Order: sequence, then structure tokens, then C-alpha cells
Amino acid sequence: MKKRAAAAKRTLKAKISEISPVLNGEPAESAFNIEPLPATFTLISILGLIITTVFTVSGRLDLSWGVAFDLVFGLMFVASMISITPKFSKD
Repeated sequence: MKKRAAAAKRTLKAKISEISPVLNGEPAESAFNIEPLPATFTLISILGLIITTVFTVSGRLDLSWGVAFDLVFGLMFVASMISITPKFSKD
């Protein structure tokens, strides 16, 4: 009975180590690779945020359109910031 329990524990640990390398202390691999976005993408997002905000505050652009454009340009800016984060090697 004790031998069966020990064998079951070993099997369970082996299966867990196959499934989740994080439990073994190894860093998890990313499910996707992030490609760096061009600098023009960041520039367009910053300029779009500034221009849209100025036009919305001055009343030249309706509030609902201004918020929608600010949201799009804000998401573009966040995406460009995420794409420039360094990726460290496993070495």
C-alpha cells in the first residue's frame, strides 16, 4: 500500500512538472512573441492624443467622438510602450 502511494506521488509530481514549469522554479514561456512597433506608430499615437484632446476641449470635435478617438490613440500608445519592453534571454 505504501509503495503504491509513493509511486502515485512520483507519477503525480512528474505530470505536474510536465504541465507547469513554473512550479519547478523555471520562468514560464510566453505564448506569443511581441514584435517591436515602428517609431512612427508611437509618434502618430502621441500626436493623435494631443490633437484629439485639444479639438475636443476647444469644442471643435463632439465629446463622444473625442473620447472615442482618445481611446483609440491611447490604446495605440499603450501597445507601442508594451512593444518596447525588453525581453530577457533564459541564459
